[in-house]
Amino acid sequence: MQITLTPFLAKIILRWNPFHRVLVMCKGYSEDYKNFTELVWEDDKNLDFYDRETYPAFQLWML
Repeated sequence: MQITLTPFLAKIILRWNPFHRVLVMCKGYSEDYKNFTELVWEDDKNLDFYDRETYPAFQLWML
């Protein structure tokens, strides 16, 4: 199941996901505009979630 997220919700869910049952995915990560890439809070907490040109889409994937 895939749910489109706003940048604000993507950041909140990524930060407060203690059970790791959902994945926050980002299109445009490492200049990959065709596929979504999983975000990890420890590595991506400084990501500019509000830069729509660089990171145009976020999704929530359920495991």
